[in-house]
Amino acid sequence: QVVSSWVPWNKNKMVGYLAASVYQSYAAIYGGGWITSFDTNSMVIMVFFRAELELLRIDSKNIFGTESKQVEHDVAIKRLKDCHRRHVELVKFARLFDSCLSPIMLLYMFVCSVMLCVTAYQITIETDPMQRFLTTEYLVFGVAQLFIYCWHSNDVLFASEDLMRGPYESIWWTKSVKYHKDLYLLVAQFNKTVVFSAGPFTMLTVATFINILKGAYSYYTLLSQSQMK
Repeated sequence: QVVSSWVPWNKNKMVGYLAASVYQSYAAIYGGGWITSFDTNSMVIMVFFRAELELLRIDSKNIFGTESKQVEHDVAIKRLKDCHRRHVELVKFARLFDSCLSPIMLLYMFVCSVMLCVTAYQITIETDPMQRFLTTEYLVFGVAQLFIYCWHSNDVLFASEDLMRGPYESIWWTKSVKYHKDLYLLVAQFNKTVVFSAGPFTMLTVATFINILKGAYSYYTLLSQSQMK
């Protein structure tokens, strides 16, 4: 069998054993497929947001063209409006995505913290080499899954913070005060940070991942000391 579980038939017979194995295999593949598809879509969306922020910084840098080839007034105003509109839409859809992701990540961070503590303790007390290897593999993949979420979310946060530099990297000093006012409005819009969270408590960043590891190690130490007593 894949896992030890209850089924409404006798598993001690060959037919019941095969039926239970087929059912559990299907459930494992189906559940794994759902988790894989969710993680893949989430990662791709995070990478998309980061790429859009980086492209927006490049476009805002080229609002007025270059020193050797400056654009006309109408073109510059159009580029300003386009950058502003794109960032408004980016913030809107990022918050929509975060509203779907945040509750799931809050639950997963709690589960991961407990899983890290328990599996690390189980590895130290396990005597069977194969079982220890399987437990270690489960621990590594669980940690890697959370780390990938925190890593990509951290990239989005840094790209969002660097976005404000785009307008200042343009040739704004060659323009009149009227252009400066419009550029300040764009900078104010870019000041809205795009970041993903895990519930209302914390952001998904590498620093958060490190804090989870520290907390799990503290629980593991406490559990080991209590077991020794």
